[in-house]
Amino acid sequence: MTSNRPDPDAGAADRAQTFVDWTRVNSTALTAGAAILVVAAAVFWFYGRSRAIAAGNAEKALMTAKQSMAAGNLPLAQTDLQTVYARYGSTSAGVEAAMILAQLDYDSGKYQDGVTLLQKASSSSAASPVTSTLRSLEGDGYGQMGKLQDAAKQYDAAAAATSYQDDRAYQRAKAARAYQAAGDTAKARQIWSDMLKDPTASSMAPEARVRLGELTVRPAKP
Repeated sequence: MTSNRPDPDAGAADRAQTFVDWTRVNSTALTAGAAILVVAAAVFWFYGRSRAIAAGNAEKALMTAKQSMAAGNLPLAQTDLQTVYARYGSTSAGVEAAMILAQLDYDSGKYQDGVTLLQKASSSSAASPVTSTLRSLEGDGYGQMGKLQDAAKQYDAAAAATSYQDDRAYQRAKAARAYQAAGDTAKARQIWSDMLKDPTASSMAPEARVRLGELTVRPAKP
């Protein structure tokens, strides 16, 4: 008795032949596609390797600058740091060099120069892990210039950018002090009050109580 069911082996053979025929017809496209993948892989490897080499060179150059600072040769250290930032600003070492340069600017009374440098360094993708530190340093510069509201806003941004509880509490406290010094007692009181209610800010609770006491004291009537 003859079966009407299709022969599975014959179907498999047809599919295999179809694939062979398709491959033959599209061999040029396949070859081109393979070549593109090889080139893309090579470019990716070269790019990664170049970045690794740049990062290594930046770290070495930064170490040299720090050694000059440790030896007390600040002019040489500043020159070295400027070179590190100019050449390797897209690396973490380059961003660190910018932060040190900004601090040297502050020490020399060049507060706006330091703030401007930090703002420029912040645009680098390598700055992302240290955003909180950059914002806090900017706040310090504004504070030195007497721009206390601007300083407070940068400290707020620094607190929002950090994932460490103690650092967040520290930056929030800096913001509250700056707001209070700027005369924005309502904002300062709000921050201190919130910190007292926040168990993750317990490290700053003693100061929060003192500051709130200062803000609630009323002058004695004559």
